[in-house]
Amino acid sequence: MTTTDTAPIGLAYDDDGSGLPIVFLHGGWLSAESWAGQRERFGDEHRIVVPDLRGHGRTGPSDARRYSVDLMADDLDALLSDLGIEECVLCGLSLGSMVAQSYAARHPDRIQGILLAGAVQTFPPVAMPRAMKRALSPLPMLGSSLAFTGSGATFRSLLSTIRPLTGGPWLARDPEVREAALETVDTMSKSEFKKVFSALYRFEPPALDGLSVPARVVYGEHEVPPVKRQSKELAGALGSDVYKVAGAAHLVNQDSPNGFNRVLSGLLEEVEGGV
Repeated sequence: MTTTDTAPIGLAYDDDGSGLPIVFLHGGWLSAESWAGQRERFGDEHRIVVPDLRGHGRTGPSDARRYSVDLMADDLDALLSDLGIEECVLCGLSLGSMVAQSYAARHPDRIQGILLAGAVQTFPPVAMPRAMKRALSPLPMLGSSLAFTGSGATFRSLLSTIRPLTGGPWLARDPEVREAALETVDTMSKSEFKKVFSALYRFEPPALDGLSVPARVVYGEHEVPPVKRQSKELAGALGSDVYKVAGAAHLVNQDSPNGFNRVLSGLLEEVEGGV
């Protein structure tokens, strides 16, 4: 692991291998470790770059009073420029899918292919007028929950509201994957948790019609219906098929590494074959 001091914030990241660069962007409140199965599978043939996003993992907190998805996309641009990566395949899950959308819309010439997993256009994944969304903001209640119970308990409470929609664990069906994710959330400070939540909640999806590259949109069989619906809308915008991975939930790349990796392999073949 090396750390870059690139403005506006130094991102901790792993950069290994050679060949076509693949950049993996993790989900909210998680870390670069969540891509271990993909690094192992693709690391012999490709350059793999896996940052910890602002506020997460080894990167840790920043002095910014407020986070946004666009700010995280700016962080990514600074990192890739520092690494001399002019073009890459971008792969993002959940929050990472939002950062990937923002980055690709701003820098379409730097994208060779894109994969969005557990992908959403809004958070929560239900479109509503901006004024209504502001009025219904859960941030004050979230602040109270964080103050009394902390990051881990607040996250678990959020998960409990989703479970009825899936008939089982939504985050991951594999208990070890789920526990590892929850342990990662436990390590995040209350203030960083709230800044990340706010970035998710305030995200406004960019237009992706200027992006004309090979694309894949992926979700797990046990994903919630609103995420599936928005994933299909994203696939339409990207001219992509939607790939459903059997037996997996939201953390599709960890719940079913083989199923997820097959989809990514197909994308890489298309990118490298120039089809």
